[in-house]
Amino acid sequence: MSRSPGQQSTNTLRSVVDLLVEHRVKPDALEHVLKETNPLVHELYLGTIENLQAQKTAEVNRLLTQTFKSKRTER
Repeated sequence: MSRSPGQQSTNTLRSVVDLLVEHRVKPDALEHVLKETNPLVHELYLGTIENLQAQKTAEVNRLLTQTFKSKRTER
């Protein structure tokens, strides 16, 4: 039985989300340890995480926009 492209995309997205959730546990544990042992480093860590999240969000938005535009020109 063949899968539709939409179903494959959904399954891939679910796999990516599962990996992201699974790998979020370690940073959460590190954050908790830092908060308890060294509040100053914890603040630095939070700032770094916020910067990385903003960079990744901008990158994903740029790639999605680029993909969307290329899909529109294909039609």
